[in-house]
Amino acid sequence: MAKYTESGTIYLQLGYVRTPEIPNRHRFHNMNIFRKLQNIDFPVMAIQLLIMATFGLASLSKWSGGGIPDSFIGQFGETWLNALPGGLFLPFYTIVITETIAFLLAAVSFALGEWIKGRENSWLRYSLVLSLFIFVILGYGLRLTGQFGGASNAFFYFGTTLIALWYTDQRSSLEDL
Repeated sequence: MAKYTESGTIYLQLGYVRTPEIPNRHRFHNMNIFRKLQNIDFPVMAIQLLIMATFGLASLSKWSGGGIPDSFIGQFGETWLNALPGGLFLPFYTIVITETIAFLLAAVSFALGEWIKGRENSWLRYSLVLSLFIFVILGYGLRLTGQFGGASNAFFYFGTTLIALWYTDQRSSLEDL
């Protein structure tokens, strides 16, 4: 005769002999991973990963490019930016350094576990604020050279970054209650 226990395991009763009840550790309701997943703020994690991917790859390609690329010189060579002391060195490396810092701030945020619910997310917010300035710089450069489609994309990136900053700020203020 087969009988079911409360945990859903089956044991057989043959006269006076019973098979021992074996704990069923692979069942979903017994796993702690689902409780751990409830502690993750997935939107915050997605924001962190997006910033790290966007600015990490952008800054890496600029650092490994061997100086100011010809395309940057061709795009901004005829603008007032080239009249700055040092030419296009300052505008180009301002973008490279700020993108690198935004990546590092997001990486620190991720490493400190700011994606866990209940944790302060100040490093992520610093990264997002810096990202806003980066998109302003990029948008201005695109407008300056008449690339209006790219400038509108930078405006869109600015807006979505502002929404991400609003979300992280709301999350922090809700946790203070």
